[in-house]
Amino acid sequence: MRLGSRMPFPNRSLRIELGLTAGLATILFEIPAFAHGTAPHGEGDLPHAWHADPLISVPLLASCLLFLRGVYRLRQDLGRFPPGFAPRQIACFALGTALLVIALLSPLEALASTLLSAHMVQHILLIAVAPPLLVLGKPEVAWLWALPAHWRRGMARHGLLRSALAFLSPCARPIPAALIHMAALWVWHSPMLFDAAVASDALHWLEHVLFFGTALLFWRAVIKAHSGREAAAAALIACFITLLQSGLLSALLSFAREALYHAPNTINWGLTALEDQQLAGAIMSLPMCAIYLAAGLIMALRLLTPGVERTRRSPVAPTDALKPSR
Repeated sequence: MRLGSRMPFPNRSLRIELGLTAGLATILFEIPAFAHGTAPHGEGDLPHAWHADPLISVPLLASCLLFLRGVYRLRQDLGRFPPGFAPRQIACFALGTALLVIALLSPLEALASTLLSAHMVQHILLIAVAPPLLVLGKPEVAWLWALPAHWRRGMARHGLLRSALAFLSPCARPIPAALIHMAALWVWHSPMLFDAAVASDALHWLEHVLFFGTALLFWRAVIKAHSGREAAAAALIACFITLLQSGLLSALLSFAREALYHAPNTINWGLTALEDQQLAGAIMSLPMCAIYLAAGLIMALRLLTPGVERTRRSPVAPTDALKPSR
């Protein structure tokens, strides 16, 4: 092919999907977007506090369209759902995405700018609930199959991409991933930075990105640690580290004698700032620590079960998904 020659778009359906995404993105960008939404003044204002932030809604929409296209192509090419990618994975991805919408675009986002307890519910969804569901949904498989075959072939042979993945691979192991995630949680829960994030849309968005990104790193490292007893032991230690630091942070919030964060509007909801903080600590200690404890028990079961080596290759593993379909 000579330079400057025109080629038709590789796939008509993909062109339609990208056009739909662009159209919706144009609509969304015309809607006023606020990282905190519109702060409600009372219970009657909550139903009207939904908002559409393009920095969130556009990537979510694009990922869903790519996922649906990848699922369709997998089913079309293979004639069935292959082992390792079945309706269970589709359900996990759908539920994880729905929880992200609730955490970031629903009235919960607006309420989180007023109540620390609501902020903690939002963080639990972003850190401990949605990420493991998305990892279990294996979206990378569907996304890769959604791309044209020659794009997948190019990604598989891209030297810079392979080098970057090899450089970052140590961070994707359970214990380093747990330490990175723990650092993000403690740094952003320092009073000065936390208050600054509540007051600034840019910092608030960065806080969410780092919380969600490091949580994805942690849960992917733990869930994918199924290649042997050594990996299961590392995942168990990682879960214990995360459980311990979550318990310490929740205890600090619950038993502090004064409010650590600036929350001037909690009285409108019948709570003092200290009571709101104590409620946030209780919310963090119960469901969040329970999730990490359950993950640790699963890792312990893997470690104690003799002869369990889950190294079977799936026909839709990410490395295979990069190969062109025939």
